[in-house]
Amino acid sequence: MDDRLIDKIQVISCPLCRIFTHREVKTKLYWPKSIDEVPNAEFVVVLCKECKTPMVVVSEHLTDIHKELKGRILYQCRKMFGNSIILKKHNGQVKDHLHYHIYNITR
Repeated sequence: MDDRLIDKIQVISCPLCRIFTHREVKTKLYWPKSIDEVPNAEFVVVLCKECKTPMVVVSEHLTDIHKELKGRILYQCRKMFGNSIILKKHNGQVKDHLHYHIYNITR
């Protein structure tokens, strides 16, 4: 069995992938707490520049994720924004890189 790490699926020209590959966070960073942690994070929570709503961006260039990762995302977002939040898939300019907008924020 090979124990080497598998590289993440990322697309060089994708602006959402560039958050992780180049630390290009051009808006408020909610999670992780430091820009230095972004390249190794499974996801980030940033403020959407278009609609001024917090959004979750997963680190890999995928259209779907496994339920364990979604659970970790939901847990962290509830800690930050309250238990009544709703994650809604967003189909903005980048349709093939999964990202959620966060609604019903109570904190």
